[in-house]
Order: sequence, then structure tokens, then C-alpha cells
Amino acid sequence: MAFLLPETEMHTVRNILLAQAVTGLVLAAIVWFWLGSERAIPTLLGGLIGVVPNAFLAARLLSPRAGSSAKSLVRAGWVGEAGKLAITALLFVAVIVNLKPLHPGFLFAGYIATLLALPVAVLFDRGR
Repeated sequence: MAFLLPETEMHTVRNILLAQAVTGLVLAAIVWFWLGSERAIPTLLGGLIGVVPNAFLAARLLSPRAGSSAKSLVRAGWVGEAGKLAITALLFVAVIVNLKPLHPGFLFAGYIATLLALPVAVLFDRGR
């Protein structure tokens, strides 16, 4: 028996990822406008670190193979979550090692803003 997500659930996932990406871009644009590109770049990269791993998890869970059985869906969830954590760690390490000057407060502000966009997007999506 296939456990495929209805179109509305796939729409919700897309909206969440879009809301996170827009949040990161808008915050980086605001920082760029007031404080310049030196602080906007880490803000944008922090936002990307928040979005990219979530997109990986969503892709794992929404793949047709993931919904072929309950067991494969659980496996896809575990692999997706492990991959999400690994991608997040690798992206943070890559940015911290390579970005000079770093401005860690702006990096983490971008990351946290995209994470906070998730529950807000779910609230607005459920309201429609």
C-alpha cells in the first residue's frame, strides 16, 4: 500500500521552504541596506544553511520510494534527518572556515530567522 502525500501536503512543504528562503533573502536585503554587504553575506549564508538541509529532508520524505510502505517512509525520515544534520554541520563548518570576516551574529541571525519561519509558515498555511 502506498503512502503518498496528498497534493495539499506537498503544497504545504513547498510553501514552508519558500517562506524560509524569502525570510533569509529579506533579512539579508535589510542588513545589506543598513549595514552593507560585509554583514549581509553572512546573514544570507545563515539563511541558506537553514533552508538547504530542510529541502534535503523534504526531498527524502516526498520521494516516491519513501511512500511505498510504512517501513520505507520511516527509513526515509531517518536518513533525511541524519542527512539534514550532517548537511547543516558541513555548511556551518564551510562558512566558518572560509568566510572572512565572519560576523557570527549575522550568520546565526540568518539561520535562526529561517528556522523561525517554519512554524509561522505552517500557521499561515493551515489557516487557508
